Amino acid sequence: MTFVTVGNATDGFRRLLGAVATLAGDGLLPTPIVIQSGHNPGFVSPHAVVRAFMPMEEFEDHVRRARLVISHAGAGTVLNAMAARKVPVVMPRRAKYGELVDDHQAELVEYLARAGRVIPAWEPAELPDAVRTALSRASEPSPRPADDLVRVVSACLEEVLA
Repeated sequence: MTFVTVGNATDGFRRLLGAVATLAGDGLLPTPIVIQSGHNPGFVSPHAVVRAFMPMEEFEDHVRRARLVISHAGAGTVLNAMAARKVPVVMPRRAKYGELVDDHQAELVEYLARAGRVIPAWEPAELPDAVRTALSRASEPSPRPADDLVRVVSACLEEVLA
């Protein structure tokens, strides 16, 4: 199963959704595919179940069951993936595309990628390789146990917010 989430930011994230739709159409993602599309009205994919939003319990269940998690780089989403011992593929929302007012998601991705906690895809063209990397590692355990989660994220947030 593939679970994709763009979070609940009011700015859309068609850059990630379009890239995922292409990969789904090419048959490169484990099925079934569930996409939480957020504030992207009219986004559809014939290859996935698409829901704008879902209850947190359902969201967490999808993260736990997924072989592959693809997401924006919101701290809450990344924390959920890490808690489920997943190493998600993440594409940060970027200020230069009008997806956020600053690049705090990019800063978070840089830190967590160095720590081996996420697989970055900075641009849509990088998503296929990031997905292949994630799938090749899917059977490996998370690089750090879940109980180390607080320490890793706290250090990351201190660095990003400093």
